Amino acid sequence: MKNIILSLLTTLLVFVSCTETKKAPDVSNIKVNFKLIPFYKDLEAIPPDSVEQYLPGLKKKYGKYLDAISMKVLRIGSPEEKSYPGHLKAFLEYDANRDVFRKIDSLIPDINVFKPQIEQAFKYCKYYFPNKKCPDVYFHISGFNQSIVVDSAWMSVSIEKYLGTDCIFYEWLEIYKYLRRQMIPEKIVPDMMKAIALTDFPFMPEKYNLLNNMVYQGKVLYFIKQTCPEIPDTLLFDFTKKQLDWTNEFRADVWGYMIEQKHLFSTDRMVIQKYIGDGPFNSYLGQDSPGKIGAYFGYLIVENYMDRNKKITLKQLMNDNNGQKILSKSGFNP
Repeated sequence: MKNIILSLLTTLLVFVSCTETKKAPDVSNIKVNFKLIPFYKDLEAIPPDSVEQYLPGLKKKYGKYLDAISMKVLRIGSPEEKSYPGHLKAFLEYDANRDVFRKIDSLIPDINVFKPQIEQAFKYCKYYFPNKKCPDVYFHISGFNQSIVVDSAWMSVSIEKYLGTDCIFYEWLEIYKYLRRQMIPEKIVPDMMKAIALTDFPFMPEKYNLLNNMVYQGKVLYFIKQTCPEIPDTLLFDFTKKQLDWTNEFRADVWGYMIEQKHLFSTDRMVIQKYIGDGPFNSYLGQDSPGKIGAYFGYLIVENYMDRNKKITLKQLMNDNNGQKILSKSGFNP
């Protein structure tokens, strides 16, 4: 497996070299306060046969976070239940979890390597949403369940979901290769921003159809782009370079096909899923096309809309659930 620390140190260079970005606002004077907390390290340090001895300290240190992560992510019940020590002991003794702990320690010995990128994204978030409090950021292991968990005061990253495309665990779990492309450390911060967007601005369409789904996905991508302005398009859209080139070349044809087939205003959930769901390609458009191509078009619509309506704030955009209005006022023409 490639060295992840080296990859993280070169990420900013990759961002700059691969992406032509519009000038981002100056956030150098914005102050953000948050903690980076390696919860999984404290779990790893507990001898399985001494869980009851260590549990009071764990509960005192992590409080409500331990409650939430135990019940909703680790799924081993409440720390207040009598059966909890036994469940936690079983979790810590499980060979696969021990392997995960060792792999993380070897690849990411210090999670502070992520702090500069997280801090910068939080600064941009604070720029657009001055009243938003930056959450503390925990890192946990989840048994390969959720990638990001969000609460009002914290968010937590499932670190084992970002160990690199060629991580042997993902092969053992038979995770599709197109999904493994997203399981890289460079996706941690964009995924955190995506989780904030999804949590603070849930999907509440005036009508459930493909267009409103596309525009919503486009708004989420636009939120990520504003808070991670140097992110390359391949990482933003989860496309390979070949897929991105194909989409840029044929987007007028794809847009025309969607209109001709009357897909744009379709309420058929199968049609909607084919355009915005994860997949190796879009079955309507052939194997050279990428999955989630509808989200790509949603982003272009939103980007055009914001370029033509300079007085609209990011907050106003995210609160606007009228996809047809946004399309009409975007002047979008691929």
